[in-house]
Formats: sequence, C-alpha cells, structure tokens
Amino acid sequence: MQISRIYRANQTFLQLKSILLFVLFQSALMCLPGCSPVSTNVKSVNSILPVSDSSNLPEVIKSLLSQSDVQYTKNDLSGALVTLERAIRINPRYAEVWSRMAQVYLKQGDYEQAKQHAKRSNSVIKNNIRLKDFNNQIIIQQSNNIIQEQSGE
Repeated sequence: MQISRIYRANQTFLQLKSILLFVLFQSALMCLPGCSPVSTNVKSVNSILPVSDSSNLPEVIKSLLSQSDVQYTKNDLSGALVTLERAIRINPRYAEVWSRMAQVYLKQGDYEQAKQHAKRSNSVIKNNIRLKDFNNQIIIQQSNNIIQEQSGE
C-alpha cells in the first residue's frame, strides 16, 4: 500500500513537472517575435482560437490549450484532440476547449463533430461574444461543406 502511494505521488510529480516545463517553454516562445503559437485572428476559422477569457482558466487548462495549439500547428490533429479531451475530463465547462475541438474536427473534415462541438461550446459560453461568433462561423462552414458534398462538388 505504501509503495502504491509513493508511485502515485511520483507520477503526479512527474506530470506536474512536465506541465511546468511545457508552460515555461511556451512562455519563452511567446517572448520571441513571431513565435507565438496562439493567433489573435478570430475571423479566420483556420487560425488557432485565442483564449480571450484566460483569466478564468486554471493554469493546467491554459497549459493543455497551449499544448494542443502546438500540436494543431504541427498538423498533429489526433494529438491535439487527445490533449483537449484531457482538458474536458478535468472540467467540461470551458467553452474554449470545446471550440478548439470543433476547430480540429473541422480541419479533419469531420463536419458533424465540428458542428456538435461548436454548439456545445456555445452552450457553456457566458459573456464571450467573440467566441460565440467564432463557433457560429464553424457551424456555418460545416453546413456549407455538407451542402457541397451533397451537390457533388
């Protein structure tokens, strides 16, 4: 039993250490001009979603969002989804996470999942009009893609 506790404590320490190192690395990248992995262009659905309400997000969620952004920009879409699912398991009430998942599904061409995740994001948004507009763009784009597929274009 004591060994099990020590093992769990060691695993938790290693996870926290890796998150901390990742956050420090991301912070260093943010200081370099042109190296920020987070875009601020909400109008383009192909951009990385900015975390506009980051003051309300715990550090672990911010870190996971940054990690998923890096994976997304490297076109590691399945890795980005796994990272975002970890954030959802921590707390499913963060609209930014659901919206990023919608964006990843859209890039994968899974339009129905993109629409469902954008709608889920909208359902938990409190006062973030920019994020709601971003999600609505994904929903509209999803509808346009389905119409194009059905017409054979």
